[in-house]
Amino acid sequence: MYLSFIAPAALLLLLILIPLWALSLLVPRRLPATRFWTSLGLRTAIIAALVLALAGTQVVRAVDRVTTVFLIDSSDSISPSMRGQAEAFVQDALKAMPPDDQAAVVVFGENALVERVPGTERTLGRITSIPVESRTNIEQAVQLGLALLPADTKKRLVLLSDGAQNDGDARAAARIAAARGVQLSYVDLSAPSGGEALLDSLDAPASVRKGQEFELIATASSNVAQGARLQIVGQAGGQDRVLLEQDVQLQPGPNRFSVRLTADNQGFQRFRAQLTPQIDSRAQNNQAETLVRVEGPARVLLVEGKPGEAANLKRALDAAEVQATIAPPESMPADLAGLGDYEAVVLVNVPAAALPVSVMAALPAYVHDLGKGLVMIGGDRSFGVGGYGKTPVEQALPVWMDVRDREERPDLALIFVIDKSGSMDACHCSGPNRQTSQFRRGGTPKIDIAKDAVTQAAAVLRPNDTVGIVAFDGGAHWIFQPQRGARTEAIQSALAPVPPEGSTNVRAGLQAAEDALKQIDARIKHVILLTDGWSSGGDNVDIAQRMRDAGITLSVVAAGSGSADYLQRLASAGGGRYYPADQMENVPQIFVQETITVVGNYIIEEPFTPAYAAPSPVLDGLGSGLPPLNGYNGTTAKETATTALVGPDDAPILATWQYGLGRSAAWTSDATGKWAVDWVRWPGFPRFAAQLVSWTLPTVSGGLAADVRAEGSQTVIAVQARSLDGKPRDGLEMQATIVGPGGSPQQVRLAQVAPGEYRASLPSPPQGTYLVQLVGQQDGRVALQDTVAMVVPYSPEYREAQSNPALLAQLARDTGGAKLTDPAAAFDHALPSVSRAQEIAFPLLLLALLLLPLDIAVRRLSLRRSDFGALATALPGRGRAPAGRPARSPDEERLARMREARERARRRARGEE
Repeated sequence: MYLSFIAPAALLLLLILIPLWALSLLVPRRLPATRFWTSLGLRTAIIAALVLALAGTQVVRAVDRVTTVFLIDSSDSISPSMRGQAEAFVQDALKAMPPDDQAAVVVFGENALVERVPGTERTLGRITSIPVESRTNIEQAVQLGLALLPADTKKRLVLLSDGAQNDGDARAAARIAAARGVQLSYVDLSAPSGGEALLDSLDAPASVRKGQEFELIATASSNVAQGARLQIVGQAGGQDRVLLEQDVQLQPGPNRFSVRLTADNQGFQRFRAQLTPQIDSRAQNNQAETLVRVEGPARVLLVEGKPGEAANLKRALDAAEVQATIAPPESMPADLAGLGDYEAVVLVNVPAAALPVSVMAALPAYVHDLGKGLVMIGGDRSFGVGGYGKTPVEQALPVWMDVRDREERPDLALIFVIDKSGSMDACHCSGPNRQTSQFRRGGTPKIDIAKDAVTQAAAVLRPNDTVGIVAFDGGAHWIFQPQRGARTEAIQSALAPVPPEGSTNVRAGLQAAEDALKQIDARIKHVILLTDGWSSGGDNVDIAQRMRDAGITLSVVAAGSGSADYLQRLASAGGGRYYPADQMENVPQIFVQETITVVGNYIIEEPFTPAYAAPSPVLDGLGSGLPPLNGYNGTTAKETATTALVGPDDAPILATWQYGLGRSAAWTSDATGKWAVDWVRWPGFPRFAAQLVSWTLPTVSGGLAADVRAEGSQTVIAVQARSLDGKPRDGLEMQATIVGPGGSPQQVRLAQVAPGEYRASLPSPPQGTYLVQLVGQQDGRVALQDTVAMVVPYSPEYREAQSNPALLAQLARDTGGAKLTDPAAAFDHALPSVSRAQEIAFPLLLLALLLLPLDIAVRRLSLRRSDFGALATALPGRGRAPAGRPARSPDEERLARMREARERARRRARGEE
């Protein structure tokens, strides 16, 4: 036993005793010694009692009583037999409870209820508390048990459960118990596992388009091999009917069964799967449901680089009831609002230069912010060869436009030799030679087309390549000195002021290029010559041969239909390629093609069969026998993209990814008879094309994107609200109306938690499918609305193998508890010591009050022995003289008192009193 103080700082008031004693000892005494010291002691005791009362003095004594709270799991994962064992354990423990101990009982499932408060009663009786049994929340049970434990006894929690927690955090509650010094022991109620089968899920796309084919997948699990009957009921042709009914053989583990359907009616379609196994212990987990939203036909814009290139895709999409419109690049909607009329845009071998500038800038926002789809189809004018490198469109696609992280190719030195003579101010329209050809003025001068060709070709080069430009008329002129890593803007600026004038000297231009390349250290050296060939100095085959011997190759582009016929021999002697550009408008593409051929990684033309690399909905149902391809555009997949099909060296052939709210896909081969001749003839091509485009189609409408999901025992509704331009919409009064199978609505208000984001949480309703009507109002008017599906699965309480003895053991370790097998151990006194504190402030105050009048009496009253004798005579029956002694006369009494007074005066004079 010891003392403790609630307010120990108040003990400083005891210092008052020091001046009290000092003043009493220093001031002359007015009382006799005995009375002086008695009074000083009494005053000291009074002050000490008052100070100790003010400090909240407590008497602390050790306590050996034990209070045990039994936490009985009453959820559905506990079988009736195991529940009976739990009650029997508690009853036996109560019978063995020592006399001074006490016990309480808590029954729990999803919630926790007090069955019995702490008391000494030794019988359990019939349990009447009925918690929600569809979940197990050990955290709530532990928290309620801690609240029942009194502070002045030893404490223990005994958890009787299988540990099948599926709600709450038991370990968090155990940490609180450990911090309070409360042990948590347990009794394992895990039952031996028997045969069990269940439906894990019924999966389907959340949203599809009318006419689109989709797959419905039922996943069933069993812990033993057994037979079962599976039935899937849903809507087909607008009527509820059995879609699949068959006897199945379940193997231990998950088993997948699927049926393919075609969405034929708009709106929500409900599907339900029912499993009837031969061996089963729970019926609650044998059914699963899902909802599929069928939206109207999608509108897709097919943009083709050349007429007819999108025809194959158009036929495939028409078969899938996808409304596809073909348009040339120049006819595309010019702004985001116009593009928003379409659910997806497909660029079919369209060069970047053909896209309007406004469209190029709007396409990333079209995908990222509006949640629309974008598909790029390859070809000789698409991807990197089409000039999409470092453009906004590249940012929206799942691939980079160049080949990265592969074996490094040799560095390249490329010189463009451009004819700038007066003939480049027009174009030859007829004649095989200069004498018979005629010139036509007007249109785009050949020199301007040449400038554009050089600029586009230079954009294909990599940073470690060297590029130079030499122009010639009567002599050679360096327009752009050979430079490594040249910027396209710098090349374009250097070419801009070059005029078409003067005579023609092809030899001078070739010699300038030859001299420059001999001074450059590069593994590949190449010259591209653009001229009509009408020049003095012969055919120049000798210089082409000399360059070839020095490792410099030469390709020739004949500018116009009237070009000199020796140019082909010149290209052959130079070891390069000859391009007769009868139409000058083709020169830019020829330059890019030639540059790519030299670079060797933007277009790969070789036969191969694409291989599966990752699962993708685009490839569902296509089988393993894919047809071959003859070429593709070289690209590099982005890190977060999914590469579904690959070609040689794992090059991406089909890549997809999520870009903001929308999706994009890249098919690096073409859709015509050049590279994909076998692919477009393949019977599976229409399905592939439809699935490729359909995968990118948005699944949300009305400006709202909703996510409804279960989190423990709660259902969370999260909504993103955006305007047509993709910006978040704030300040909406967002409300959700939940309509269940019974038709009774439940309204929930969503709170804004971030820009354009609204959220609400509510207790999960019973298992089933629900419709959630979302309405966002602003200034009292409906601004946005949408309807989404919500599927509430059966509780995880009914999942297989819910028992978790490891969790029970961990809770015991966290709190210093143990597994109990002996009921009497529930009241074992080997627990952390507990003390009981009793405050004595009131007794101390009472003591001070009792001592105060005594102190006053000692200081103020002077009593003698004779006073006590007189008091005795004054008492009733004590007034007569003792027997045998005569009574005094009044005079004698008066004389005796006078003598006594005289004696007292003498004693005072001598200081005896």
